[in-house]
Amino acid sequence: MKLIQFLYRRSWLLLLLAAMAGLLGGLFGAALIGLITRGVLHTGAGALAGWFFGLCLAHLLARSIAQIALFQVTQGAVLDIRIGLSRKLLAAPPQRLRQLGKPELLTILTKDVDTLIGALQVIPNVMTQTVIIVGCLAYMAWLSWQLSLVFLLALALCLTGYHLLQRYPLRQMVGLREKMGQLYGHFRDLVEGSRELQLNARRGRLFVDKVLAPDAEEYKRLYVKSFTGFALIANLGDVLFYLVIGLIFFVIPVWLPHADVILAAFIMVLLFLIGPISIAINSVPVLGQGGVAFARIAQLDADLAAAPRPAAAGNPFATGAPLRLELSDVCHHYPGQAGDRQFMLGPMNLRIDAGEILFIVGGNGSGKTTLAMLLLGLYLPEQGSLRLNGVAVDAATVGHYRSYFSAVFSDFHLFQHVLGEPGAAGATRAAAYLDKLGIGHKVTVSDDKFSTIDLSSGQRKRLALVLAYLEDSDVYVFDEWAADQDPMFKRVFYSELLPELKMRGKTVIVISHDDAYFCCADRVVRLEDGNLHVQAGPLRSVT
Repeated sequence: MKLIQFLYRRSWLLLLLAAMAGLLGGLFGAALIGLITRGVLHTGAGALAGWFFGLCLAHLLARSIAQIALFQVTQGAVLDIRIGLSRKLLAAPPQRLRQLGKPELLTILTKDVDTLIGALQVIPNVMTQTVIIVGCLAYMAWLSWQLSLVFLLALALCLTGYHLLQRYPLRQMVGLREKMGQLYGHFRDLVEGSRELQLNARRGRLFVDKVLAPDAEEYKRLYVKSFTGFALIANLGDVLFYLVIGLIFFVIPVWLPHADVILAAFIMVLLFLIGPISIAINSVPVLGQGGVAFARIAQLDADLAAAPRPAAAGNPFATGAPLRLELSDVCHHYPGQAGDRQFMLGPMNLRIDAGEILFIVGGNGSGKTTLAMLLLGLYLPEQGSLRLNGVAVDAATVGHYRSYFSAVFSDFHLFQHVLGEPGAAGATRAAAYLDKLGIGHKVTVSDDKFSTIDLSSGQRKRLALVLAYLEDSDVYVFDEWAADQDPMFKRVFYSELLPELKMRGKTVIVISHDDAYFCCADRVVRLEDGNLHVQAGPLRSVT
């Protein structure tokens, strides 16, 4: 029901067109049955040929219009869901996405959407069959209202029983969806951790046998249990339908005599109705799965919609003055390495000016990446203020703030599409950087795409650096970029690329452990126990 309401809100006009065309298609289908019955039971069937072929054509056109209109509605709805969720996901705070978890997000965006598509695809046929059933019922009432009343009472009892019985397998489907989400998480671990599992054969066997297999078995058990319930209910319904036919044909005439012609026509319509009713009943499991998937999608949509405020209309940071980035008494909590403890970063005071190269150093778990996330605007301070050009950053202005930054994270994701400067000019700039970073012989840019991203870890990170360079932002943040580079490319990064960015007026923030290159920085700040300290040496103070 919620799914139909969603489709109605999205495009009620097309849905109305589909309903009316489906109604006409059903009426034409029912008329065809009446025409065939009349032709079989009466003489002069040849005179009905014109009506028969005309009704066939009308039935074809009406059903086609109804189905095409519903395809437009349903696929348009799926498109809106996909694009809307993608936009909201990008606008959501990283902390919220981390709480939801990658496996759950991927399951909703892939499997749940596919399940919803499967449910939406059966709706046109279900609606058409439903209208045919209604039309046939109307024709049956015209034949004999007494027999129709008996049939409707029997049908109402069967549908009530079906509704009560199908509650249990529908509840099983909720558990089935939960287990599917867990399986997707295991398959993600299997794919992303395949090297580790292949390296240690015993660990690989244990992962499959102790982690993946039990949940897969449980998924199989729940699937068989729920769909067995639906199958038994559907088969019981078919048998009951035949029992109703037997009741009307053998028993009812004893108390309510009817002409043989009427009785034969009534039974012919009932036999025809077996197909449409079976189609409608067998669609219930698919629609049930679609309802569960839609509930998950709607919940994710609600979770993501609660995140950001609308972006400010104009860019409040475009003051025309040289870029100045300031942290004032900023505090932020982040999880500790033990997982059950939280550490506070700050209070921190830091000013970064345009054209400055700042190194951030510190031990593992000291908060370097969290500080970088604060500087990038991906985390907002819990206390204190983050300012750009004297203007405070908040939920309404953070979108404009982030547009000043490019970053290469330590756990970066490499995109094959060159989403920066398009066309020939962008390809020329990309080729120059590819050559400088020693991968020009392996990677080219064509149609705004890299020819390949199937490279080693260090080469992929160099390719990510090229993408960041092409964005030509005001501030660059590099999180342990040189950690897995060989000495030659470390030297190129620190001694050539960073000074080049500085000459272009860019601000560069580097998280690094390479103390041999600290001399390349204008300042080095150290994080210890969540606090900023000035690195010893002839470097400027932190504030």
